[in-house]
Amino acid sequence: MPIAFTEEEMTKLRHELILAGIRLSRELGLQRMSVEKITSAVGIAKGSFYIFFDSKEDFILEIADYANRETEKMLLAALNGRRQMSAHEFISFFNTYIHSDYDLMGGLTVNDFFWLQKRIKKQDLFDPDAQLKTAQLWLSLINDVRNGVDVGTFINLIKSIYAIREHSDTMVKASIENSIQVILRTIEIYISGKGDII
Repeated sequence: MPIAFTEEEMTKLRHELILAGIRLSRELGLQRMSVEKITSAVGIAKGSFYIFFDSKEDFILEIADYANRETEKMLLAALNGRRQMSAHEFISFFNTYIHSDYDLMGGLTVNDFFWLQKRIKKQDLFDPDAQLKTAQLWLSLINDVRNGVDVGTFINLIKSIYAIREHSDTMVKASIENSIQVILRTIEIYISGKGDII
């Protein structure tokens, strides 16, 4: 028989489940993050999960929405009341983001990606046109974008950071973070046309 939670408990537990899901997705990957592991992390029975979410796939979409809202808060804090920021400020924000808990792509494996594509019906998660729109939005927030910046190149440079992380077992581990910083600096120079590679 399902346990009855108060409205306050429901709100608190839902939030705890989402935070546990973010942590577990980074530790285990999405495929290996089972409903049982999620509920165990917050101390409720596996069956209680379905009081909050219809399925693991719906839960993952909730995690993504939560992470997006938190990322938006980080971006607004970086803008600090302004409409735009410099390329340097944007790269600083992006560096903070990719090292935060809210960068869900940072913990995604190739297997997780294929698993998501198969199970998540919200196809804009994988739509290159949606990625282009997001990248164009980001570029519109930067006040020193040089003429001729190719949005696709901007996206691919960002994706190269994730490729390094995904294939870290084939990389020189001690140099991964430095490599990421060099790519971030390259993106800044590509966007603004100012400066030299580290």
